[in-house]
Order: sequence, then C-alpha cells, then structure tokens
Amino acid sequence: MGEEKSKTRKVEWSFSFENIGENISKAFESIGFSGDTEVKTGNFVEAVGTAKSARVKLDMSIGDASVEALPAGSSNLLEADVTYLGEVELAVRSDGDKKTVRLGQIEKGGVVLKSIKEFFSSRKLDLRWDVRLTPDIPLELDINTGITSNRINLNGLQLSGLRVNSGTGKTVMVLPRIENQYDVACHGGTGEFNVEIPANSNIDLKLSNGTGATNLTIGEGSAVEGNISGGLGSSTIYVPSGAAVRIKASTGLGSIDVPKHFVRVKGGNDFISTSGAWQTPDYDSAERKITLKYSGGVGKLTVISGAPIV
Repeated sequence: MGEEKSKTRKVEWSFSFENIGENISKAFESIGFSGDTEVKTGNFVEAVGTAKSARVKLDMSIGDASVEALPAGSSNLLEADVTYLGEVELAVRSDGDKKTVRLGQIEKGGVVLKSIKEFFSSRKLDLRWDVRLTPDIPLELDINTGITSNRINLNGLQLSGLRVNSGTGKTVMVLPRIENQYDVACHGGTGEFNVEIPANSNIDLKLSNGTGATNLTIGEGSAVEGNISGGLGSSTIYVPSGAAVRIKASTGLGSIDVPKHFVRVKGGNDFISTSGAWQTPDYDSAERKITLKYSGGVGKLTVISGAPIV
C-alpha cells in the first residue's frame, strides 16, 4: 500500500499559494512536510466483504479532490488513487456486519517549515484524491478537506448520513436521491460552496459557509428542512417552480430578494428587506414542502423560482 507509480493521465488542477498565510503552514506541518518531501502516488482498496453497512471517513488534505460512486456490483467498498505529500493510510475496523474505514493523511506535528512560498513558486505540484465508493450498502460518510478543489458527486450512493467540512477551495457537491429522510451537514471555510439536491429527495440539511458564495439548488418534488448560514458572501437558493416553500431569513449587512409570488407573512414592508418570513400561497396545505431558515452575515440572499441558468 502506498507503492509509488507513474501517472499517465493529464492533471488539470493547480493552486497558487500566494498570500494564504499561516493556515497553509499549519496544514503542511500536520502532514510532516519539510520542504524536500517527494510527491508520491498510491492506490488504496478495501473490499466490501461481508459488511452490510459502513462508516467511511475521508480526510483529504491538499490537492484536487473527487468522490463518486463505483459501478453497481463492484466487490470493493472503497477504491482511491492518491497523489500526495507526506504519508497517507487506509485504516479499517470491522464490528459485526459494519465496517469503519478511514482514508487520510497521517498527521505529524512539530515540523518547522522554512519557506513554503519559495518551494511552491519553484515547481508545480499535481496533488489529487480520487475516491470511489460502493453504491450497494448504506454508508455513513464523513468528508474533511484542507486546501482542495472539491468535486463530490454522490449520485447513486446509499447514504444514512453525510457530514462535509471543507477548508480552503471551491466545492461542488451533488447529493444522492434517497426516498427516506437522511441528515446532511455541510460546513465551508473559505471558497465557493455549491450543493445540488436531486428531484424527489427527502433531506434534513444544515449548510454553512465562512467566506465565499453559497449556492443551493433543490430539485422537483423534494421535501427539504434546511438551516443555512452565510458568512461573508452572497447566497443563492433555487427552488422548483410550483414548489410549496417557506423561508425565514435575516441578514446582517445585505438585502433579501424572493420571487414575486411569495407572500410575506412576517416582517415589515420596507423596500430593502433584511429580515422576514415569506411563503408560497399553497405552503400550508401542501404534503411535500421546502422549509428553510437562513441567517446571513455580509452579502445578499436571492431566492429564485426555477432551475439555474447553466
């Protein structure tokens, strides 16, 4: 495990480390990087075996991160191709019919870094975490990222719960369509955070972002209970045309813009709203509803009826 090998495919991700500051240094200290560590490439595999469910934790530190489903019927629970600095491990524990799997960086504190900025200005690093997971058993999934650009497509997976914590970088995430309600908790640090909920989903969503735009797209026929927190940056929520929607919102410094057919049920009649509650006329009588609470810091909240323009 961890055997080095050459990669023939083109890697398109690169990152400028100018002006990121102390957080970058801490990230490299945690993986034991001292300025002369070689870039390594490893393939990591864990079979499903007799497991009927699993908890999977992905701690992806630096690079371009992608997560997606394996083909149905695969014998493996997890497959990953990783190009990395420092040391990466795959740890597995079995407890009856359930497996617990962690793929991530081995932390090594206390390393003194002399000049990360000079090191990265002199060479281009192509660091990647490409992870594939089984769609055949229920998964409780934890995803933690550091300095990464994230493409997380969970379409096809059976999730019993999902927690995502991203550090620095853009995140694009597609959730799976699951009829039974499941919990999703996502926290963004610095960077744009985009979440897509497929049609006919049933989700209890907690979504927060520190600095950067937040975009949420909800598919047709979905029932969503959502708590959304925006820090520094605009937030845009796309709801299906004709959906029964209620949104209670407040912003610190920024306006709130909702579709014209939404009825204001709480708050004043000020021209530029910074707080209030709005709902569609059919909200109270609808069986499937979208109920959202939004709390924003600095930035505008926009609610749009209809699919986003791509």
